Amino acid sequence: MRGTKKIGVFGKVILTSILLVMGLCLIWFTLPLNSENVYNKDPELYINAHNLITKLELNASESIGLVSEKVVEITGAIKEVNNRNNRITIILGTGDREHPSIICDMADDQRDYIKHLSANDTIVVKGIYKGFLKDAIFLNCIVIHE
Repeated sequence: MRGTKKIGVFGKVILTSILLVMGLCLIWFTLPLNSENVYNKDPELYINAHNLITKLELNASESIGLVSEKVVEITGAIKEVNNRNNRITIILGTGDREHPSIICDMADDQRDYIKHLSANDTIVVKGIYKGFLKDAIFLNCIVIHE
């Protein structure tokens, strides 16, 4: 068996260090980046649903300091509460129009808070702004006030 050598103590330390660093890098880069705890974050913007949609439609989101990944607190009337694909979503309306709306994908632990909510109830939710296409999207939302 030529070519096989026993690894010395120094070699074992180096190998262990490399494996440890690789493991930490793997954990660091595979953790979800959006795992912010909304409960502990203070909102960076307080706004009602109608004003939010008006600013987004006018492409004036920068004027209110709204950029992706900001925590926002929104007051609005519920248009719909649904539980599709095992995800709870509250849609806040902004009037008689079908779109645009505010889609709040709720945090998993919000089931008990929203099971008694219905259309036209006014609530305050806090969530992470993701963007605006046809509707405004917020993730990890929690109910602040009913």
